[in-house]
Amino acid sequence: MLEREYKYFETIASQLAIDHPHKFVVIKGEQVLGIYDTMEQALEETAKVHELGTFIIQPCEDRSNIIQRFHSRVAFA
Repeated sequence: MLEREYKYFETIASQLAIDHPHKFVVIKGEQVLGIYDTMEQALEETAKVHELGTFIIQPCEDRSNIIQRFHSRVAFA
């Protein structure tokens, strides 16, 4: 679900980071629906017209050097 949107985002992420740093992009299909200052604003405005779960919101940042680490307090014996 929403793989198409995320793959499209990955193809334009670098350019978005240059053109719209520190903003949030809304993508549905392979179309940019809008660029917003905050994630909350992006969600609020887009949800007025499009059903939740049919679009993605991503930060406009260069993702080429992002390392994600997830920590859990679960211990395995």
